[in-house]
Amino acid sequence: MRTTQDWSRFGGGVIVILALGATLALFVPRFLGAAAGPELEIITALKATESSGLSLPVPGAPGPLTSRQHRFARITVNVAPGGQRAEAQATLDFEGALGDTRVGTAGVERVPFVVRNGSWVPETTAAPRLQAVVWALESRRRALQAADAESLGRLAGPGTPGVGGPEWEQLRQVRARGYQAEAWYVRLERDDAVVTEHWRLQGALPARPVDTRGQRQLSLSLSGDEFLFSPSLM
Repeated sequence: MRTTQDWSRFGGGVIVILALGATLALFVPRFLGAAAGPELEIITALKATESSGLSLPVPGAPGPLTSRQHRFARITVNVAPGGQRAEAQATLDFEGALGDTRVGTAGVERVPFVVRNGSWVPETTAAPRLQAVVWALESRRRALQAADAESLGRLAGPGTPGVGGPEWEQLRQVRARGYQAEAWYVRLERDDAVVTEHWRLQGALPARPVDTRGQRQLSLSLSGDEFLFSPSLM
């Protein structure tokens, strides 16, 4: 029969084992990550977002671009000399929304990583190219709603003409104008993006009310850190 002293020793041993287990759970992944190099840590960081979700800020939009589900695959990592910066290249399948606008994408994503506080983290977000494309699309939508040719012109790539033609002139005449993007479906290539936009225009012309829907294809090209529209804005 165990004595009170035996039970005390047994309980103390259990506490030590539990404490050791908690310590190992905290530090072993870091040791394994260090042993395997930054590639494993960066891949793990990207894959972890699939369960935690993505929330990408879009300047000027009422809220962030949020994922319903997404998946990174075919991830490769290139570490820069010095071991403090890296770039992950991957395919990204994304379904989500920006406010009332459905957003879907498939294609190539490039994610710069840096070391902060001893861990590899995305330099900005885990999907910077998708974020940049959606920012350009939302900026265009707001400019069309306001019929603001100057703001639209700032989104045009080199050699892209400004807005004009019958569609633009009709849009300018619509009063109480509301230009809504119901969906953007984005195909991300290496330096380009092709977008299918489902749009709705509401308002009134002098002779009749307006409530029309349509679909158009837009092309964007990477210029520095931005995606600009080419060969046309509409």
